[in-house]
Amino acid sequence: MRLSTIKPFPLATSFTTIALVILLCLSNSVQAAKDQDVEKLLDEGECPTCNLRGVRLRKRNLRGFNIEGANLVEADLREADLREARLAGANLEDADLQNARLANANLFRSKLVKVNLQEADLEDANLQNANLQFADLRKANLMNASLQNANLTRTNLQETDLRQAKLANASLEGANLGDANLEGTSLRGVNLKGANLENAKLFRTDLRGTQFNSQTVLNDKWLFVWELVNQGISGQALAGADLSGANLEGLNLENANLENANLAEAYLFIVNLRGANLQGTQLTNTELRYADLSNADLTNANLRNAELGNVNLAGANLENANLRTAKINEETTLDLKWRLVWEIVNQGAEERELRGANLFNANLNGANFRNVNLSGASLYNSDLQNTNFEEATLFQADLSNANLAGANLQKANLQEANLEGANLEGANLNQANLCNAILPDGTQQSCE
Repeated sequence: MRLSTIKPFPLATSFTTIALVILLCLSNSVQAAKDQDVEKLLDEGECPTCNLRGVRLRKRNLRGFNIEGANLVEADLREADLREARLAGANLEDADLQNARLANANLFRSKLVKVNLQEADLEDANLQNANLQFADLRKANLMNASLQNANLTRTNLQETDLRQAKLANASLEGANLGDANLEGTSLRGVNLKGANLENAKLFRTDLRGTQFNSQTVLNDKWLFVWELVNQGISGQALAGADLSGANLEGLNLENANLENANLAEAYLFIVNLRGANLQGTQLTNTELRYADLSNADLTNANLRNAELGNVNLAGANLENANLRTAKINEETTLDLKWRLVWEIVNQGAEERELRGANLFNANLNGANFRNVNLSGASLYNSDLQNTNFEEATLFQADLSNANLAGANLQKANLQEANLEGANLEGANLNQANLCNAILPDGTQQSCE
């Protein structure tokens, strides 16, 4: 009998088939585990170290969920609510979190490489030591977020809100911060080499120890501020300089010439300005607490609404300086004359006894001296525009060269007062007593 021949199955084909079967089984097993993880997450609100790769959870409420150490690569979490979520150590590489809500979320040491966080809310989020390389954070809210030691290399932060964010020792090398808001943010020790900061808002931003290089794009004003706080003022021209809103905390400006400089809204906490020339300087809304301005020349300076708590102004020249709404406290050191001026312009002087008061060269614009006794007071060369002297006693007061434009002197007693050289344009002298007073042209008014 003839036996039929059985052809052998090729060995290579056998191994290939077996491998495909194994891979298919593994794939199904992994997929099943992933589905289980998603179900666990949604049912229990926690799934640490789970496999959630590519999961689709757009607009889902995941607030406070525990997803620490989870695999969320390429996950779709657009518009998801992840406030207070625990994502420490999670891998979110290439995930889409556009418009997601992540306020107060914990993303400590999370991997966020190339993640899309456009317009996401990350206020008060913890991103310390997180890896955000090449991430897209355009128009995101990172206000007061913790980003210490975070890697933000080549991250897109255009128009991002980083106010009060904590960025100590973070790397922003090559990052795009164009039009970003960094107001009040500390950039101490931050690497900004090659970063684009064009038109970034740096109001009161701390630039001490910040690392720049020739490739860093920065507006001239803020580059100048960076040079001052990191290299000192030696050789720098400060007269007339625009330093408005600059953070100059702790800077040594002793004897510096800052004449006509703009320091409005600047942060000058604990700054040394002993003997500095601040004539005509703009200091409105400036933070000067604990600053030393002893013997500084503040002639014609504008200190309106400046914070002067605990400031040393001993021996400072405040002639014609504007002290209206300036804030002082019991620890503010101020010569008696200028403290009196401050009290008058901020608290009024109505019906006060100011006989023989020394108020010459003072800015008393708009002050209220109604029914005040200023007999023999020195007010020469003072700014008394729009001041109210109705029924005030100015007997033998020295008002020479004073600017009384628009002042109300109705029924005031100016008997024997000196008004030589005074500007009385638009002043109300109705029923005022000018008997024997020296008039602006130097002539003496007769008594009738």
